Amino acid sequence: MVLVWEDFAYYDDSSFTLFTLKGQNFPLEIWPEEGRFLPFSLQEFSLIRHFSNTAIGYHVIAIVQLLVFCSILLILDDELNITSRTVLVVVALLTPSILISFNGLNFNERDVLFFLACFVLSVERFERTHSAAWAIAAVISAQIMMYCKETVFLLVFGFAASRLMLRYRNERLAGTGYRLWARESRLDLCLASLAVVFLILYFGFVGITDMKYLASMHLPRTDAVLAYARVDLLPWLLIAILPGRIYMILRHRVEAWLLWDALAAGGVACFLAYIYLGMFRIYYPAPVDLIAVLYVGRFAVLLWKKMPSWGKIAAIPLALIISFQVFLVSTFAIVERKNVIQGKVEISSVVETQYRGNSGKQVRLFFPFANGYVIMEFAAFLKSRGIAVEGADEKAPRLDGVVLAEARRTRAAHSPGGRAEDGPCVEYRSIWCQVVTGPAPGDLVIVLPDDGASLAEASSYRNEGVLLLYSNPRIPIPQWLQWLFDRLPVGSQGSYRNVALPDRWMDGSVTIWK
Repeated sequence: MVLVWEDFAYYDDSSFTLFTLKGQNFPLEIWPEEGRFLPFSLQEFSLIRHFSNTAIGYHVIAIVQLLVFCSILLILDDELNITSRTVLVVVALLTPSILISFNGLNFNERDVLFFLACFVLSVERFERTHSAAWAIAAVISAQIMMYCKETVFLLVFGFAASRLMLRYRNERLAGTGYRLWARESRLDLCLASLAVVFLILYFGFVGITDMKYLASMHLPRTDAVLAYARVDLLPWLLIAILPGRIYMILRHRVEAWLLWDALAAGGVACFLAYIYLGMFRIYYPAPVDLIAVLYVGRFAVLLWKKMPSWGKIAAIPLALIISFQVFLVSTFAIVERKNVIQGKVEISSVVETQYRGNSGKQVRLFFPFANGYVIMEFAAFLKSRGIAVEGADEKAPRLDGVVLAEARRTRAAHSPGGRAEDGPCVEYRSIWCQVVTGPAPGDLVIVLPDDGASLAEASSYRNEGVLLLYSNPRIPIPQWLQWLFDRLPVGSQGSYRNVALPDRWMDGSVTIWK
C-alpha cells in the first residue's frame, strides 16, 4: 500500500522536488513568523537524498520505520499473549491517523510514532533492569519526538509529571517515604526538564506574537470537537476511560499502572491542546491514537473476565462503531491520496508532451479552480520532471518555459484583503502565478482531481476546447457510496471540510482552449 502508485505529486512534496531532489538538504523548519519550531522534522531525507532520487527510494525509510514500529509493539507488553498483541498492532495500523502517517513522506507524525514506540519500550525496559542504557535511550527518543512536533512536549511532560505523582502516592501508601532522587524518579525529572527546556527554546526562537500557522489553521473549538469526533473516536475513548481509572486508583480499588496510566495522561494532555488551539488535521492525533489503542486494548484484554455483563454488552457495540469509523475514514484517506497522485501524474504527462512539442514557445497553464498553494505544488512536480516553470529557478526566465495562470476570483478568495495581483503562488516559494480573469486561446486549461468544482463547472471549461485528457479516478467510488464520505469533515490532506464532495470527485482533465 505504501509503494503502489506513488510519486512526488502530493501535498507538501515541493519540499522534496525543490530541495532534496535538487541536491539540497531538507529545509530546517524553524519559522518564527509562522510560529513553527521543528528543527528535527524530516531531517532523515537530507541523508536519503545521497542514495536515491525516486519515490520508492524515499519510502524505504518509512517502510523500515514501520517494520521496527510493529516489532516493538509486538514485544512491548508481555502481560498480553501474542494473539492479543498482534490484534492491537493490526488495529493501530488501520487507524486513519497512523495509516496516513506511514503512507506519506512529509508527515512529522511518522517520526513521532516511531520514536514514541522506542520511548515506551525504553522506559518499560528501564523499569525492569534499571539499566542506564535504557534510560539514555528513553531520553534520546523523547528529545527527538519533541523537536519533530511541538505539541509532543505536553505528552512528555504529562507522562513524567504523572509518573512522579503516582510514585509519590504509591510510596506514601507503602510507608517507605518518598525519595525524589531515587533512580526511577531521576528519569522522570530528566524528561520533565527536557520538556521545560523545549518550551523555553520555542519561545526563545519563535516568541509569542507571530502565530500565522495557528491563525491559518484555527477552527472554532466546537467545530474542532465535532470534526475529531466524526473521524476519530479513539482519543475521546481515552478521555472517557482515564478519569474512571484515576477515580478507582484514588479509592484504592485498582493498582496504578505506572507506565500505562502516565502514558494515557500525557496523550490526553496532547490531544486537549489541539482542541484548545482549534487545530484539526486527521493525522494530528496519531500518537494519541497509538496510546489509546495500547491502553484501552490492554485494559480490555486484562480485565475482560472481571468485567460485569453490562460492561461487555456496552463494549461490543462501541467496538463495532469504532471499527466501522476506522474502516470508513482510512478507506477515504487512501483512496483520496492514490487518486490525487495518479491524476496529477497523468495530467503532468500531457503537459510534458505539449511542452516538449512546443519548442521555443511558452506554454501557459490556466487553473480555473485551484488556489495558489495547489498550483505551486503541481508546478514543483512539473519542475521535477524537467519542465521549466516560471519562478522555479533563480536564473532569468526562459522563453520556452511553463507559465502558471490562477483565476482572479480564486486568488482574491485566498489572499489577505481580497487582493488579486500577479506574484508568487505562495509567499514562501518563488514559483510565480499570473492572475487572469479567464483562459486565452491556446492555454492548457487544467482541472485537477482535488479541485472542489462540480461536474457542471468543470464541463463549462472542458466543452469549450479540445479535450486532451479526461482522467478517471484510479480507485473509483460508486456514486451510491459517496454519501458515506460526504458525511466526513475531511478534505484534501486531512484538512477540515464543511461542504459535500463534488459530483465529479477525483476526475481531472486537460483542455486546449479555443
